[in-house]
Amino acid sequence: MKSCHSQNRKFLLSSIALIVILDATTAVTAEEKGCRLNAHNQPATIDDAIVYSSTVFNVDADGAPNSYRLDGKGLSYTCDGVAAIENGKTIRVGSLDWESKCNSAWKLARETGDYSNVAIFGFATDPAGVPLEQKKGDPLPGNAFISTTSVEISEAPAGTQRRYLDATAIPYVVLPSYMRGRVKDAAVAAVWRPKTNALAFAIFGDTGGHFDEGSVRLQQDLGGHPLVEINHIVRAKARIEDIILVVIFPQQPVRPRVDSEDWLSEIRMAGRSAFEAWGGIARLESCR
Repeated sequence: MKSCHSQNRKFLLSSIALIVILDATTAVTAEEKGCRLNAHNQPATIDDAIVYSSTVFNVDADGAPNSYRLDGKGLSYTCDGVAAIENGKTIRVGSLDWESKCNSAWKLARETGDYSNVAIFGFATDPAGVPLEQKKGDPLPGNAFISTTSVEISEAPAGTQRRYLDATAIPYVVLPSYMRGRVKDAAVAAVWRPKTNALAFAIFGDTGGHFDEGSVRLQQDLGGHPLVEINHIVRAKARIEDIILVVIFPQQPVRPRVDSEDWLSEIRMAGRSAFEAWGGIARLESCR
């Protein structure tokens, strides 16, 4: 018969071995909770989130009531949302003389009322392609066009500026259009700027760009200064010039609301909850 002392010793050794195994399992699990990013501006799926980084962060003023003013003195240049059409082909940004061609085509369209030689994508138009102006009940009736965003506020009347996300009030990220089916409208996101350790919460609000763009309000929440005076006109043209990391929770939207302040409060609450459950800053740091 084995002594009681021997049995106790064997039990103790077995317990120690079990603890070591559990510690090893915990270590593996903690390591698995890290993350590895793809190259800049290339999204990676990590658990229930989509994560990407960018070395610069451009400014989007779409949806702001003063983005596209009738006199051209808005936060955006008119040709940020318009392109000339020549011989049935749209003159793309960056092509030869694209800006001068756009300005000339736009001037002619405004003078004649014929918009067939311009492609308008930055603000709303009627079925004939004529741009829609803000009316009574909108922030700038008769002074600005209706600036649009991909995500809309369904409780606001169609054909009004109130239908779209105000870039100066709502922090939103901009994603390439092909991501829209993968990410729900108004899905929450956490955005971190390592240089200043600024953390902001946002939603998916517009399409375009290359995983490198956010609204005026998001830029400001990250400590940026997107509004600059150019030729005595305030424009949304000063981007952030350092690394930004974005974590989007594609299946966790926050219902768009007309009341920007109430909606912003919900965005921050839902964004923080999702981000902390995912692992927060500690986990995001391991992505760098």
